[in-house]
Amino acid sequence: MKNLSLALLSAPAAIAMMVPASAANAAEIVLTGDDTQLSGKFSGVVKGAGEFTREFTFELPTDGITSTSITSIAVNMMTNLDFTSVLLNGTPFIMSANDTFEFGGLTLATLAGTQTLTVNGISGGNASFAGTISFASTAAVPEPGTWALLLVGFAAVGGAMRRRKPTVVNTGLAYA
Repeated sequence: MKNLSLALLSAPAAIAMMVPASAANAAEIVLTGDDTQLSGKFSGVVKGAGEFTREFTFELPTDGITSTSITSIAVNMMTNLDFTSVLLNGTPFIMSANDTFEFGGLTLATLAGTQTLTVNGISGGNASFAGTISFASTAAVPEPGTWALLLVGFAAVGGAMRRRKPTVVNTGLAYA
């Protein structure tokens, strides 16, 4: 009986341990603004020397263009951080690095829904990074030329409706 109750009590703990490790590292980024222009920021502190992976997710309401940037500045070897890769939805950032200052960025067409930002690197032991995200919707907005053409079309239809039809004069010939 004791073994059965022990098994029943340990089952929830075993299920909780099955959660993927990436879910433990995932953080939700909150973007602010209206549905056409959004922005947000993300950051991470990496305690302990060695390789690391951080995953961030955020939601986009519509299709659009997303621009992201990431930086890390080291004061000494303990705070040094080297990015091995930074990916937005699997697309790598363009990175530039030197000994103390690392940065990168990416502009990408994105679809509405959940977006995933993955940061991989090597930490000196007590390093940090930070970044920003900007989003602009690419929803269809008529250009001024389109509106002008529409108004010209309505004016032409209105003018055609108001125009008088010429009276037809019958000139008949009579043969005797």
